[in-house]
Amino acid sequence: MAKILIADSDARTCRSIAVTLCAFGHDCEIAESGRVALERLRGTALDLVLCDLHLEGLDGLDLLRAVKSESPATGVLIMTLSGTIESAVEAMQLGALNYLRKPLQSADLRAIVESALDDVVSISGVRIKEPVAEDLPAATGVVGESEAIADVLEMVAKVSQTDSSVLITGETGTGKELIGRAVHKLSRRRDRVFCAINSAAFPESLLESELFGHRRGAFTGAMTNKKGLFEFANHGTVFLDEVAEMPSSMQVKLLRFLQTGEIRPVGDENTRFVDVRLVTATNKSLEEEVESRAFREDLYYRLAVIPVHVPPLRERSEDIPLLASHFLTRFAKRAGKMLDGIDESAMDLLTSYSWPGNVRQLENSIERGVALCRGSKIRVGDLPVRLRESPREQASGVVQSLQAMERRHILDTLDRVGWNRKRAAEQLQISTTTLWRRLKEFGVETDRGRRPVSLALSPRG
Repeated sequence: MAKILIADSDARTCRSIAVTLCAFGHDCEIAESGRVALERLRGTALDLVLCDLHLEGLDGLDLLRAVKSESPATGVLIMTLSGTIESAVEAMQLGALNYLRKPLQSADLRAIVESALDDVVSISGVRIKEPVAEDLPAATGVVGESEAIADVLEMVAKVSQTDSSVLITGETGTGKELIGRAVHKLSRRRDRVFCAINSAAFPESLLESELFGHRRGAFTGAMTNKKGLFEFANHGTVFLDEVAEMPSSMQVKLLRFLQTGEIRPVGDENTRFVDVRLVTATNKSLEEEVESRAFREDLYYRLAVIPVHVPPLRERSEDIPLLASHFLTRFAKRAGKMLDGIDESAMDLLTSYSWPGNVRQLENSIERGVALCRGSKIRVGDLPVRLRESPREQASGVVQSLQAMERRHILDTLDRVGWNRKRAAEQLQISTTTLWRRLKEFGVETDRGRRPVSLALSPRG
């Protein structure tokens, strides 16, 4: 049960949302103005606030700022009937967990709130400046007990007490942003804004505006003044992902910012100082980028004052059962399912797989498993077909025997039809007898032809 405040000038909306959430077991209060909401916030310990963007007396963004200032552990969801992209971006930059379009459907509301509460639990909880090693996973939200991840967390605990720039390296999907958030959570800036941006997601002209802001009329479409992320995150932390993709001209401007702490919005003649801790990340080797002259050497040394490398999942396979159970709990709760875990054969498959997509791929695989599971435990047939390929097939991905290609096609088809053997045979244009024979040749035993219960063909091929 969570303590939730619904703030909306429309009394019917307040009551409707409160009734829905109370039915799910939550304790709800309502406020029909921003000022009343602020009074409730100051008088009650709240887990979550759902507030309309256009509140009477104190608008949603002002209430959001107040919540983050006075109760940083409280999550905020912004609702709006007629918002803009700019207001959505500003709300997320100020720390909102989500930006929702009204009217909200009762069927979706539970999942939205449960997801937000999961984020609140993950974000809150850091209340000491120097957590001991045993407390680091809980304090940071990083899941893992391997020596490799323990070394990463120990480094994070050390660097979080400084304001030095941190460069996080690692393959795609290893959780570099999660480590960046951990640096922020354990730092003295933890009650301030954390902003994350992907350098590769913006063209050069827009990236400068996103980071440094712009003045009205600075370029076509600049209808109003806009604060950049560095100004929004003053006294907080900015996480800059895919920094190796940053254009050379932006590298120069970022270098100057790191040297001086000055920002100049596009189209503005004046500069101003901000206090921002910069954490960057890349899946490339910046040393190689420097050697090829694709990245400035002086900027590299500014960014990599403290380097932190996040190991790939294949190098910490002992964390796979713990991560899988963590994701299972989250997705089962979100789906409203009561699951007992992952059966032995499926867990063996998970721990023997090489995980080229790392933790993100494991997370997606467990989400799929929860969605498809019809029993009390996730089984092999609930997991993606790709996981059932042999390591040789995973590594080569190019040279495959005709039998391997046929096997993959048949299993993909069976997955699409929920392991209904008759429908699969129709789509494959073969008889059910031929399909049964093929599955037997592939080493896939089925329960009445509907779902594989074991694999005679081991993950090692």
